[in-house]
Amino acid sequence: MKKKLSVALLVLSSFANSTTWGELEVDDPIVKGAKCAVAEPASYGGYIYSWPSKYDQVFWPHTDRNGIWFCETSGFIALIGDFDELKPAEIERITEFLASQHISKPTLEQTYALREKDEFFKNKLLRILARWQQSLGNLNKANSYRARAFKDIQHALNGDLNGYKRLEYLYLATNYSKQFAEQNKNVGYLDDLETALKSVTDPELKGYAEYLSELIKDSLYIREGGKLDPEIPSSNN
Repeated sequence: MKKKLSVALLVLSSFANSTTWGELEVDDPIVKGAKCAVAEPASYGGYIYSWPSKYDQVFWPHTDRNGIWFCETSGFIALIGDFDELKPAEIERITEFLASQHISKPTLEQTYALREKDEFFKNKLLRILARWQQSLGNLNKANSYRARAFKDIQHALNGDLNGYKRLEYLYLATNYSKQFAEQNKNVGYLDDLETALKSVTDPELKGYAEYLSELIKDSLYIREGGKLDPEIPSSNN
């Protein structure tokens, strides 16, 4: 009886942390009248924010291969949901690029290099790419993306950054400074983050502040190089 109960609980636990996808058809933003067969989230829960990608502050569905939308007709590729509101200049550049390269499927980096995205989106894309490369076992490439993201994060923190984005960037800077062994800076980032979290008064930020307050307990175990994900001692799980 105990064995059957254990198996049942295991199945329920697995289901409770599962995600499912549905099918969707969207307009191809490059070829007028063409359609693209893509996937859309069907079910998921708040547990996605506890998965290891949290250390890069990127989350499902962006960390799933279905989180990339691709159009067979044109060769256009983008993150899930990012097909709308392309500017005419972007469409022109991407169309010319696809025609000149004679490739069936460009990379996200190639396509987004031709799009007009803000610095926050570009930084998030680097972190998504880092997480993908880590999942593939390409740790050097993953950390190369993180190093680029870290440089931009440091620059942003030296500017007039506040609210949600400042908390997020201080958290990422804490993790990445440990990953790249910038120990002196890490102390500063961690101290600044803890001070910022304790100072949050905005009701809309309190939930995120509480979330990061829990995450920084793991940050202490991040080691230089290799995987970003820390190995947490069993007593701290």
